[in-house]
Amino acid sequence: MRKFRSIALSLVTVVLLAVVIPLFAPGLPTNVNAASDVVEVGTLDSLSDALVNSSNKNKLIRLTSDIESDVEIYISYPLTLDLNGHSIKFSNDGFLGIYLSDPDDIVTFTGNGYISGNYYGGGIIYVNNGSLVFESGTVENLNKTQGCPINLGDNRCTIKNGVFIGKDSDWFYEVGENVTYYSYYNKYDSKTGLWSDFFNELKVAGKSVDSMNCKDILGDGVFSYDFENKTLHINGNCNYSSKSSVVYSYVSGLIIDIQGPSSLVGNLNLNGDTTITGNNKLIVTFDDLSSRSVYCNNLLIKDVSIEFQGKGDGIRSFDGELTIENALINDNTDGESIRFDNVFSLNHCKIVEPEKAVIKSHAIYMENGTDIVTKLVILPDNMWGPNEYTWSDDYSKCTAKHVCVVDPTMIETETVTTTSKVKTPSTTSEKGTTTYTATFLNKSFATQTKDVQNIPVIEPTATPEKDGGFEDFVERLYTVALGRASEPEGKAFWCEHVGNGNLNGAQCANEFLLSKEFKDRGLSDEDFLKVLYKTFFDRDAAADPDGFNFWMNSLKTQGRDTVVDCFINSTEWCNVCASYGVKSGATRAKATVASANATAFAKRLYTECLGREAEEEGLKFWALGLTNLELTGKQAAYEFFFSKEFNDHNFDNKELITRMYKTFMGREPDEYGMNFWLDSMKNGMTKEQVFNEFVKSAEFTGICKDYAIDRG
Repeated sequence: MRKFRSIALSLVTVVLLAVVIPLFAPGLPTNVNAASDVVEVGTLDSLSDALVNSSNKNKLIRLTSDIESDVEIYISYPLTLDLNGHSIKFSNDGFLGIYLSDPDDIVTFTGNGYISGNYYGGGIIYVNNGSLVFESGTVENLNKTQGCPINLGDNRCTIKNGVFIGKDSDWFYEVGENVTYYSYYNKYDSKTGLWSDFFNELKVAGKSVDSMNCKDILGDGVFSYDFENKTLHINGNCNYSSKSSVVYSYVSGLIIDIQGPSSLVGNLNLNGDTTITGNNKLIVTFDDLSSRSVYCNNLLIKDVSIEFQGKGDGIRSFDGELTIENALINDNTDGESIRFDNVFSLNHCKIVEPEKAVIKSHAIYMENGTDIVTKLVILPDNMWGPNEYTWSDDYSKCTAKHVCVVDPTMIETETVTTTSKVKTPSTTSEKGTTTYTATFLNKSFATQTKDVQNIPVIEPTATPEKDGGFEDFVERLYTVALGRASEPEGKAFWCEHVGNGNLNGAQCANEFLLSKEFKDRGLSDEDFLKVLYKTFFDRDAAADPDGFNFWMNSLKTQGRDTVVDCFINSTEWCNVCASYGVKSGATRAKATVASANATAFAKRLYTECLGREAEEEGLKFWALGLTNLELTGKQAAYEFFFSKEFNDHNFDNKELITRMYKTFMGREPDEYGMNFWLDSMKNGMTKEQVFNEFVKSAEFTGICKDYAIDRG
């Protein structure tokens, strides 16, 4: 029998109910969406009035806020109570009573809300007369001594979906397929119709976790608990006790999710099967010399970083299996790092400190096999996420950065000063291009290059036709380069060789600039550059201050030979030579036969990327481009992977990544690597971004080196 807060309904109450409750009421209407069929309530008084008002029969009563009550709330007519995601919380012996005149009349609960109370010996929802349909939500009786979520008496209740928590379990009449009922000692599964032993005790910092405090267990935002998914979320710091359990659990299947960098003072006492995860860092500090930072049975530590500090031991696994998978473990405790009774497994990670640790006999030992390890570091096989590179505005510096995949607080960076080289000299119509190169000491960071079109355009100079031809061309070199007039014998020599085509303008000018006489002039960089302007551009450097400053910087970073090479290959020098009827020439000649290494590298792109043998014409094109340094390994590979032929195959991401592994790493993909790239592309990483990361790999750098190819 139900135990009421008062002894029984008074005679007056019975008389009032007889007057208010009609003798006949139709069933729940199928459509309560019209505005006139919805009554919104947001206070205890408005809710109590609406539920006993005859004008609300067959209507939908919708909560607009949470309700608290220390007295009973009655429902007198068939209607729908839409909790609308809100809660009704009873204190003392308050409950929600359903008193309908006809047992076939129906009250429906919907809206996925939460109803709770602390009623001893009865239900938080009590059906005195009528039928109850429960569509969604949670009902919990917080009284752990005696009490149930719903007390039906002899009435009918249909449960379609919900979670019900209480001490007693004999309250069902008819249940649907998605019902879970938790007593404090048992669990009912409506799919199997079976009860099983269930002990759901979880304490955080000495405080028992229940449905009332689970959203913010300690009231500071650090801990929350999801009953349905058995997940304890941690995000922040808790300074509990260095000699007590900050988390004490008998929950089987518990997941501890580290949502942000967190630090706990106290140990983790995990008696049920537990997983610790979260792609963040957790610090556990514990100072009990006779205990350990983590006490567990079956424990999986996965995709997380954990540091243990204090005077006790690190991890102690009793009677279960301890698995560490793709995790970073840093044990700085004074005691033993890891002990286990049954099975210990390392998946996708390895012990790096001490370097030659030995796993045996229920512990991790030093190399001698006798002393148990007291300081331990375990690192994941693939510790770092994708590399990121940032260039300074003037490209003089480049910064590399990557973040640990299991600990976002762990970041490696390196900033280096770049080198520069003129890739394409400027002309009178187009800026020249500089190639900047960043080389890092950290071998995890790949060498970076960037081409920037920043060499100023050369101001065109009108050069009149010269009447003297070869003789004037040679005399000009004497005057401008050597600063003197020619001697007859020397001039005759140079005129003969330029005139018969044995020397072109570039070769002749180079001989003058490389001569002992020119070097003995001992020109400063500034004076040297002025000579170059006059020799090759036929004008004074003072008229081009921006260009002059650029070339002065190039002399400092690249040297005189490189700068001379750029001047010789300029359009202005071609114009100067043409005015004297001299072929300008060039210091960079192109090969007409591809090298064996370049040919082999190109063949490899055909087979690994396109999956076929190369055709003769295409092979020659790519091999010559690589031989003449017109293409880098990266540029050639890009043209293959983004070609129409490749795109027409419509490969899925798995096949794309497989071909990138074969092309850039020379091997099949490993399972962890494949999953990493598939997840990255699923989360928005583009094909080109994946391509760029593979190109930066040490493996592809080595492949290019083996074939004597500029990786790019």
